[in-house]
Amino acid sequence: MTFLYCFNNASLTQRMLFYLQQKMRWHLKITTTIFSNEVWIIRLILAPSLGDTLRGNCEAMLNEYGVPYQASPMIARVLEDLDSGASPVEVMNRYRVSILSHGAPAPDEIECFRARFISGLGYCPEALG
Repeated sequence: MTFLYCFNNASLTQRMLFYLQQKMRWHLKITTTIFSNEVWIIRLILAPSLGDTLRGNCEAMLNEYGVPYQASPMIARVLEDLDSGASPVEVMNRYRVSILSHGAPAPDEIECFRARFISGLGYCPEALG
């Protein structure tokens, strides 16, 4: 089962990743987190053995913090390349997109990325708040 959602800012994205890390850890196959200049995108691939209750809880959290996302052609290619075994660094260089994690949820990576991005700009864009 795959979910693709977008989030308006870093804080909501972090909350979702913390939830996944704490409550869904054993049911996650892959979590991919991408920053696409205006929105954060999370793709979840969950184990097929996930029960209806846990799936429903996960969907409720996704809907509370984000909205379902229809992948643009570029994001679809990014995800396909990652699925085919390309490294996140290769994919970032090829498509000029920021991949914060691919594998296990990494909420701490968002804070590191956010701090570095803001220090380079000198201000905090709304999506990084």
